[in-house]
Amino acid sequence: MSRKTLGYLLILPSAVIIIVVLVYPILYSGYLSFFETFVGPGTLVLTPVGLKNYIETIKNPQWWWAFGRTAYFVLYDILVGMSLGLGIALLLNKEFRLRGIARALVLFPYVLPSIVKALMWKWIYNSDYGFLNGLLFQLGLIKDYIPWLSSPTLAIHMVILANIWEGTPFAIIMYLAALQTIPKELYEASEVDGATPWQMFMKITFRLIKPMTFILIVIKTVATFKIFDLVYALTAGGPGGSTQVVGYLMYSTVFDSLQFGKGAAMSYILLAIILVLVFIYSRLFQMEEA
Repeated sequence: MSRKTLGYLLILPSAVIIIVVLVYPILYSGYLSFFETFVGPGTLVLTPVGLKNYIETIKNPQWWWAFGRTAYFVLYDILVGMSLGLGIALLLNKEFRLRGIARALVLFPYVLPSIVKALMWKWIYNSDYGFLNGLLFQLGLIKDYIPWLSSPTLAIHMVILANIWEGTPFAIIMYLAALQTIPKELYEASEVDGATPWQMFMKITFRLIKPMTFILIVIKTVATFKIFDLVYALTAGGPGGSTQVVGYLMYSTVFDSLQFGKGAAMSYILLAIILVLVFIYSRLFQMEEA
């Protein structure tokens, strides 16, 4: 047996798993998006409808409201979450006692299962005996307990806060890895030349971590547009649909309304929008580099 044949045999199990778990569902969902589905007793009836599911989704105001809310999540995650991640990474990149323990603690929100984090935040936001109300009341910042998840305006921002807490550790890890690749000699040379800390940050640090910033923006955009479990556990899209994001709308369309074709069409429209956003990001970074 040649080495080439042996190589193909070794990657065959992984290739089969990827095809079964990833490629087949993507292709089948694309196929379903052109059909109207009817679920009967033990059967699934498919009726061809062409582009109807796509057209109805694009014309549906509820879809665009859900998309706008999700984009709001993405904006906060990029501007606030990544800024926090960079700031904390800069602190953790410095030499100090117990730095290893501090780095390990930063990973805590990242390694917890998503549903555990969601339920934890639900208890924190509890209007009767939640930690947040108790803390603010003890500090004298509020006179009455606040129903954080019952107000449309408050609820979406509470979910955003929980999402930032959950996603920031990933930005910290990525930025910390990028910072450790920057040679210390650059800072030493700039200090000799009389550069201020802000000038060193802008001219050295910020410039050299731009590739990582681009990667993080793309990952954050994709991950936040897929947000579902946090919304499902905290608010279930409420109150009054104020926290209904794209992921929850697709879930509701497929599992509550049993409109598998329309749900698949929504997922492909979202994929197309994300690809356009990633293309815009890449062009903006290329223009800035030029």
